[in-house]
Amino acid sequence: MDEAAPDLPLAGIRILDLSTVVAGPFGSEILGHLGADVIRIDPPPADPPLPAKAPGDPVSEAEGFLWALQRNKRSLCVDLKHPEGRALFLDLVRRADVVYDNFRPGVLQRLGIDYPALRAANPRVIACSVSGYGSFGPWAEVGAYDVTVQALSGAMSITGTGDGFPCRWGVPIGDIAGSLYAAIGVLAALEERARTGEGQAVEVALLDGQLALHTYRVPQAFGAGVTFDAPSPRRGGAGTVPYGPFRCGDGAWIVIAVASNFWRRFCDVLDAAEWIDDPRFVTLADRQNNQEALDRLVETRLATRDAAAWEAALTARGVPVGKVNTIREAMLQPQAMARAMDIALAAPGGRTVHVAGSPIRFAGEPAAPQRPPSAKGADSGGILVEVLGLPLERIAALRARGIVGEGAA
Repeated sequence: MDEAAPDLPLAGIRILDLSTVVAGPFGSEILGHLGADVIRIDPPPADPPLPAKAPGDPVSEAEGFLWALQRNKRSLCVDLKHPEGRALFLDLVRRADVVYDNFRPGVLQRLGIDYPALRAANPRVIACSVSGYGSFGPWAEVGAYDVTVQALSGAMSITGTGDGFPCRWGVPIGDIAGSLYAAIGVLAALEERARTGEGQAVEVALLDGQLALHTYRVPQAFGAGVTFDAPSPRRGGAGTVPYGPFRCGDGAWIVIAVASNFWRRFCDVLDAAEWIDDPRFVTLADRQNNQEALDRLVETRLATRDAAAWEAALTARGVPVGKVNTIREAMLQPQAMARAMDIALAAPGGRTVHVAGSPIRFAGEPAAPQRPPSAKGADSGGILVEVLGLPLERIAALRARGIVGEGAA
């Protein structure tokens, strides 16, 4: 484990992570970053040694998932369908604090490691399960993808350009929100266990998480009977005008949000003092009623300089503005760099892989270090020796029978 782990908030907490893809691993990675010993439970076979890639080789889509979601974890390959593999896992449960999964309801029961079995092995264990629709309700056994959850939740009906074509988020927000709620649930359960000494089962459904993200839209929809469409890109929730994306002279875009208290400063920066007293634009209501005319004027003025120049000028006067960055530009912008949000990790062969840092900071403490992801099965032997005290001879026998997989370090 990392030398810095004892100084982190979740040091001493051991999590057995059965989750895959995004909906689970995003949450367990957060817990690992906070200091928990997260052990991925992967099915055999383990990964063979991979050929080292040159420093300039691109990161594949599959590698992106690995580096983003499996950091700060170790990997143990064990066959949970084999009685001896299941027995090994339950031995680990006796020495663990949390078992974390994102299987469809019923899978853990068929494997013989559902919550009653886990609790029998360790009454203090916390079981956290993330699934598409939860363990009850008419859709409980239906498979889910993030995009279907976004559709069912209503999120796609209010996302897009307002042309009627449903649009999903650029990231799997249903999976990510579910993982965040799962991490919060685990932390709350650990706190309750500290008071009561008892573990419990925590359940998060991705659909529930997406519905919860609607927050103020729910009372608005029911209380006012409003049917929300995808908003106009140039009309804010508070009716702010001018608002939204505008193309600049270099073809790049900036987004502005000029509330009434910024109106005069905005006009000054654009060298358009005549707009301030123009009867079409004096009040917010005036600007709303004449938005089309104002948008044309703003478009014409912003086309005279590049996006970076307008961003700098408006920022200097405190006007809310942001250049529409690519992901690479966003990670390398000065504010993100100052906050250490771009993390460069060393990969085999001398390659560097960039990952996003953690937004969680503790006052007076440096950002927690990142542990590169382990190859599948890379830590099997070490975990079985360290946690269960198994002799090397038995590990070798388990490996020879395919019950345990031990791969490349």
